[in-house]
Amino acid sequence: MVALGRFVSSRVAVVVGILLAASPAVMAAPPPGDPAAVNKVTELNKQALTAYAQQDWDSARDLLKQALQICADANLDQHPITARTHIHFGAVAIVGFKQREAGIKQFKKALEIQPDIKLTKSIVTPELSDAFEEAQLASTGGNEAAAPAGGQGEAGGEGAAAGGETPPASDEEGGEEAPKRKPRPIKKTAPKDEEEEDEGGNKGSFYLGFTIGSGGGVASGEGHLNPEHKLASPGFAPAQLGQVEPQVGYFVTSSVLLSAALRLQYVTGTNGQYGCGSDGKTYCNPVSLAVAGLARATWLIGKGPFVFTAGGQIGAGYIAHPVAFNQTNCGAAGNTQCVDALLGGPFLIGPTVGFWYELGDTVALMAALNTELGAPKFTFNFDVDVGLGFRL
Repeated sequence: MVALGRFVSSRVAVVVGILLAASPAVMAAPPPGDPAAVNKVTELNKQALTAYAQQDWDSARDLLKQALQICADANLDQHPITARTHIHFGAVAIVGFKQREAGIKQFKKALEIQPDIKLTKSIVTPELSDAFEEAQLASTGGNEAAAPAGGQGEAGGEGAAAGGETPPASDEEGGEEAPKRKPRPIKKTAPKDEEEEDEGGNKGSFYLGFTIGSGGGVASGEGHLNPEHKLASPGFAPAQLGQVEPQVGYFVTSSVLLSAALRLQYVTGTNGQYGCGSDGKTYCNPVSLAVAGLARATWLIGKGPFVFTAGGQIGAGYIAHPVAFNQTNCGAAGNTQCVDALLGGPFLIGPTVGFWYELGDTVALMAALNTELGAPKFTFNFDVDVGLGFRL
C-alpha cells in the first residue's frame, strides 16, 4: 500500500509540475480575438502606413480611427493589434499634425495594453523616439530601468501593420528580452468621441491667409461721383486693377474653416468732375478705394495635398465697377468722357469655390472664385483670387 501511495503521489506531482510550467506560456499568449476583425484592423493599419508615407495625414488619421472603432466593437481592447494602432495614431498626431501631447497619450495607451511594445521600424525618427520615451517613463512612474528603449525599431514590430500578423507578445533588442509588466486595464476605445477631440487633424488650429486678384460683374444704378450718371439696366463692367484680401480664421474641424476677410479694392479708370462745393465749381475727385468685410465658411473636400474647396460668404461694404457714360465734361480740363464708379452693396452675400494645394505641413497655395451679390445697390460680382494660406 505504501508503494502504491508513493506511485500515485509521484504521478500527481508530475502533472501539477507540467501545469505550472505551462501556465506562464498560456498567460503570456495574446488574446485571440475575432480573426476577421484582427485581419481588418491589420489591413487598415497597412493602408494608414501607406498614407503616412505619402504625408496624407487626414487619410492616415481616418483609417486609424476606423481601425480603433473596429477594435472597440470586437472587444479587442487588450489585443496587441490595438496597441499597434495606437502607436501609429500617435505618430500621425506628432509628425502629421504637430500635436505632441496628443501623440504621447496614444503611446501611453499602447503601453498600457502591451508594455513591451516598441515603435514600428518604418516610422522611427528622433522626434517620435523622444516622445515614445517620455510615454514610457510616464507609464513606469519615471523608472527608466523598467522601460525598454523606444527609439529603436522593433524586431518584427511591423507585423501587425504590414505583414498581416499580430505583433509578438515580447520584443527583443540586442539579444535580450524586454522586461514585462502586467498590462493595466483601460477603458473601451471611443474614436468618435475622445479621439476626435484631441488626436490628429487640423481641428483647433488657427489660419492666416493673403490673396490678390481681380474680377468683374454686372451693376446698375447711379454713379458715385455724380447721381446724374445713371445706368438704367444692369451692364457688365470690370473691377479694374483688382483687390487684396488679408484673412484670419480658425479650423473648427480638419475640413471646416471659419474665417474673416477684408476686401480692399483699388479702383482705377475713373475721372473727376467739376461741380462740388457750395459754389458748385469745386473739382470732385473720383473714388479710389472700395472696402468690404466678409465672413466665410469653407469646406475642404478630398484627401491628400490637393483638395477642392466650397463655401459661402456674407458681409457688408461696397464693390465698385467703373462705367463710362456719354457725358464729356469730366476730367481736370472738363473735356473728357466721364467714367464714374457704380457701387454695389452695402449688403453682400454669395458662394465660393476653389482649391488648395499643400506646399508643406503648414502652408498651402490657394485659388478661389468668390462671388458677391450686392443689395440694395445691385451688383453681381465675381473675383478670381490667388495666394497663400497658413495653418498655425
